[in-house]
Amino acid sequence: MRHSVLRLTLAKPAARIALVLVVIIVALASFGPLFSPYAFDEIVGAPFATITHEHWLGTDFLGRDTFSRFLYGGRTVLVVALCATVAAYVVAVPLGIYSGLRRGPLDIFLIAISDVIYALPPAIFLLVLLASTGPSLPTVIIGIVILHSPRIFRIVRLITMDISKNEYVEAAFARGESWAAICFLDILPNVLTPVLADFGVRLCGSIILYASLSYLGLGLPPPAADWGLIISENRIGITISPWIAIAPALAIAAFSVAVNVLADSFARSVGRSKEI
Repeated sequence: MRHSVLRLTLAKPAARIALVLVVIIVALASFGPLFSPYAFDEIVGAPFATITHEHWLGTDFLGRDTFSRFLYGGRTVLVVALCATVAAYVVAVPLGIYSGLRRGPLDIFLIAISDVIYALPPAIFLLVLLASTGPSLPTVIIGIVILHSPRIFRIVRLITMDISKNEYVEAAFARGESWAAICFLDILPNVLTPVLADFGVRLCGSIILYASLSYLGLGLPPPAADWGLIISENRIGITISPWIAIAPALAIAAFSVAVNVLADSFARSVGRSKEI
């Protein structure tokens, strides 16, 4: 079954290209600093110097090597986005399963909370949160978790409600099995596949949210290297050295599109594998 899903996921050339892009960008963010020709905060030339064999992306507004800062800048974006997305699933999946099985007052309360969070514009919510608590990466992660959790909760809850109508779940209740056993042994394995298909969408949302906050100066403080911060710092010279902004923006866009393509292909392959 697993081999069939993997084969179907990578059956189309677009999915294989997306996988290659994801691997390249993750490797670049993970190991790029090891191959950086300069330190991320080292001034090596005049501001906004052009591309040369020594400076592959020229220099930034302070004369730092842009290529070195680009190699350092991807790690924070991907780590923050991944941590926030995983944490959102850790919070929302158990709540969704429990709420879908038990219903009752807790279910009504959680639905009401999710409706309130749904109504909040994500960017404004994060800006207000950071303005009230002060900019920090843990606060950014918590904010993204709060925004993602209601959406994940609703998906898992609806799937759980549908699964709970199956005979094997009713038989487990009839045998007197505990709620924990039913949740982890009967419900969770059937929830994982749609959750994994949804993971790509949430991860892309986390990347875009964090990159936007970083662009506004609410991510890592200078002189740290961060893809969003690189674009923001050098916007005054974008007409002189456009490649400074193009490189990190292209990396963010390519990773987001590639993850979405893989997630969509995975969701389709799961449905097709059940038909085979």
